[in-house]
Amino acid sequence: EVRCLHIPVNDRTPFEGLLQIVEKSIQYEHDLSPNRPIYLVGDSFGGCLALAAAARNPHIDLVLLLVNPATSFAKTPLQPILPLLEAMPSDLHVTVPYLLSFVMADPLKMAMVSIENNLSPPETLQKLSESLTSLLPLLSQLADIIPRDALLWKLKLLKSGAAYANSRLHAVQAEVLFLASGKDNLLPSGEEADRLFKGLKNCRVRYFKENGHTLLLEDGVNLLSVIKGANMYRRGRQRDFVTDYLPPTLSEFKKTFDEDHKLFHLALSPVMMSTLTNGKIVRGLAGVPDQGPVLFVGYHALMGIELSPLYEEFLREKNTIVRGMAHPMLFGSKYETSRQESSRLDTVSMYGGLPVTPINMYRLFERNQYVLLYPGGAREALHRKVCLMSPYLY
Repeated sequence: EVRCLHIPVNDRTPFEGLLQIVEKSIQYEHDLSPNRPIYLVGDSFGGCLALAAAARNPHIDLVLLLVNPATSFAKTPLQPILPLLEAMPSDLHVTVPYLLSFVMADPLKMAMVSIENNLSPPETLQKLSESLTSLLPLLSQLADIIPRDALLWKLKLLKSGAAYANSRLHAVQAEVLFLASGKDNLLPSGEEADRLFKGLKNCRVRYFKENGHTLLLEDGVNLLSVIKGANMYRRGRQRDFVTDYLPPTLSEFKKTFDEDHKLFHLALSPVMMSTLTNGKIVRGLAGVPDQGPVLFVGYHALMGIELSPLYEEFLREKNTIVRGMAHPMLFGSKYETSRQESSRLDTVSMYGGLPVTPINMYRLFERNQYVLLYPGGAREALHRKVCLMSPYLY
């Protein structure tokens, strides 16, 4: 069940009033299902609300998904606009487009490019003028939608919300997944990811270096896929890699194999062979049982490059997932960074990878799953002499 907090344009509820609305909702859900987590998705200003709610309700199991949160509002290009708006006349049909163009464009970067290209000051100003003026036909319509007093209130609300959330970061106990955009011209989200990654007790980051501020509205970004890839999806107090697993959706499958890995598969040209019960070797997976439990034991090519076509073939032909047993190190946050991009490791998690332990293997067999085990460990995967084999495999 997904709920959305809607704040009308003319609403003047202060930050703490909005926070109480959020708290009332999460308390209600917590009372209904006290052993299940509640996910709070905070986009921009919503990130301040989510952090504040987590700080004030440490007894509730919350998972925060912060998308370019406005906790960095003090460093935004919007900050200087506050005193300007207070002194402006009520008619913003002319002034709003210029102000928003300053935020949506990046005049400082354009100026730096002009200077680096040895343009003269008049040429630099001309370039800036052309870039900002080109936005005016689109932005001028916003003056009719956002009245002066509403815009001023929203900016003040941002300022108070950011200050409130920042003052209580030390009290946040919840799991946090920070989605940061590398081309966010509204907020310094990359720098904010660095700060919160260090300051919060349990924070992971996924960095989207080519995306802008409205990350969730941009093509190619699927929030559920990011959650699953970062191992942040769970149904109970603790994540259970066996029962909490969500198989990939059709759209995720197409994106992975028809887009992201398409060239990779063309280069590998994989061929799958199997053996029938009479000993005949055939092309495809006809010789593999249609139902588990089945254990596949193999060895690594370099860094496990064969895993992707293997998963794809089982999904296409058997409509099933092969649950790959992998080193527990791959599923922890110890080696993650504040600019961690979605990687092949996220794809492994999304397609059923889980830490190798005897109990995990037993539980998968109990559920008639296909299980893949590579006993060679890191030494074999990296083709090196140093053995980092998991003790669980002995």
